[in-house]
Amino acid sequence: MNDIEPVIAKATTPEEQSDGIVVSFAAEWHQPLLGKKFTAVIRKRVPKTVKSRWLYFHINAPVCAICGRAEICSIDDIDLKEAQLLSKELALQPAEITAYFGGDKTVGCYRLGHIALTNNELSKQTLSSRLTYHPPQSFFILSHAAKKIIDSLAGFHGRTKE
Repeated sequence: MNDIEPVIAKATTPEEQSDGIVVSFAAEWHQPLLGKKFTAVIRKRVPKTVKSRWLYFHINAPVCAICGRAEICSIDDIDLKEAQLLSKELALQPAEITAYFGGDKTVGCYRLGHIALTNNELSKQTLSSRLTYHPPQSFFILSHAAKKIIDSLAGFHGRTKE
């Protein structure tokens, strides 16, 4: 019988919180990520109380994998006008930005440093073989133990600057 507790990817207490977050992206963002076509990301939900250093890109179905990470330079709330000015950095057309905002006055904006791709995309199956891993609806804060495992599997281990 295996008495080892599984490593849970999502931090459940403040003590478990690492400096990494996993953020979900639609499959249409897979190629822009691989091409490193953006340096900013807008989201309706972003962490407000935790200082995160790393953003891990989970690409949803059919990819279903963590495909890279980027250092987070800042996380701010921005209005539509500011977002429109970031159109190139967001790799979005102004109409797409307007549609995303809907009726919201502000959204969160991650400004990113260098994007590093994984050595091998970490499929949900691969992650689930080592962790209790469920892709986030928007984002979750990684536990310290899970971040170490993901960094090792992805080839990020020991790299702070890519």
